[in-house]
Amino acid sequence: MSDDSDREWWSERPSDHDRPGDAAELADAADALRDAADALRDTATPSAPPEEGNWDFSYMRDWIKYTDNGTAFKYAAFSVGPLWTIFLGAQGFSFATAVGASLLGFIIVGNWHLRAERKATRLITWGFPLGLAYYAPIAIVFGLAEVLVGG
Repeated sequence: MSDDSDREWWSERPSDHDRPGDAAELADAADALRDAADALRDTATPSAPPEEGNWDFSYMRDWIKYTDNGTAFKYAAFSVGPLWTIFLGAQGFSFATAVGASLLGFIIVGNWHLRAERKATRLITWGFPLGLAYYAPIAIVFGLAEVLVGG
């Protein structure tokens, strides 16, 4: 049983003259395995997402286009908002009084909207702050005019 043919392949020790050639082959095999691993990693890794810009308004556009609140905001911008601005201007409110009236209207209609959840209440609820935003420049201009005129 001490015959060389009975020995297993892993128990054999290569002779010293085989080692330099084996080292070069092993280095080549290691490089090939490393290249294969890199190729597999690149294949399995998903591509990076596209780089986002700093000024991407698609969220706002999608919000206005596809949600109930966005649609109400859009319609309130040219219906309830300007009407509320005309009302505030016709009453000659100071800006502080207009803020108080808008806040009170927002609270009342907002509470009604929480109970009823109608499109009209959502529209009016968006209209109060928008009308106030439209009224702010008017109040500032007329306030400055009062100061300049002295009245």
